Amino acid sequence: MKKESTEQRLERIHSAAIRLASQRNVNSISIYDVAKEAAIAASTVYHHYPNIEALICELMNDIFKDFTSVLENAVDDEQVHHWSDINRMIEQGFVDYYRSTPLVQHTLLGQHTYTSVRQADANNDQLLGQKVEAIYRRHFALPELPADVNIFAIALQVADKVYSMNYREDGDIAPEMAREAIVLTEAYLGAYLPRNLPPAHAM
Repeated sequence: MKKESTEQRLERIHSAAIRLASQRNVNSISIYDVAKEAAIAASTVYHHYPNIEALICELMNDIFKDFTSVLENAVDDEQVHHWSDINRMIEQGFVDYYRSTPLVQHTLLGQHTYTSVRQADANNDQLLGQKVEAIYRRHFALPELPADVNIFAIALQVADKVYSMNYREDGDIAPEMAREAIVLTEAYLGAYLPRNLPPAHAM
């Protein structure tokens, strides 16, 4: 029998962890659960990951790549007539992704105790915020914005709080709560962005 490569072994571990994390609260998953699901020795999993938190954090890297793709595909440039259109399309894109991805529901929207995952998520929000700002600037001439915070990253975090609260209560993101997230983020961004922004080419 051909010996399994490290890449193949890691793929088995990751796939097993994703299946488990898509089915239940990540706090209830252990390295031994992953090993059993992957049909691999627990010592082999420990060889790659010192604990389940490190493994879940590794899975988040692929999720964060998905977030970038969601962001890049959410905005239809031809449908942007007002800056609020960008906000609406981005939030709808993330809601659709959250609803279709149980792994994200159980790790980012659900409750867990993994500090490193929360920190990685916060760091990724900052990167996404920069990408969101670039989208806005592609369409509109923005006013001077705060230098000490990224308002677009905060808007993403505000929306996620609404989604998380609703998911923890009902196990889903209800349409009315998705709507309220848009209302909240638009109101927050509106504190910095005038109702009517000149187009980017007007600068």
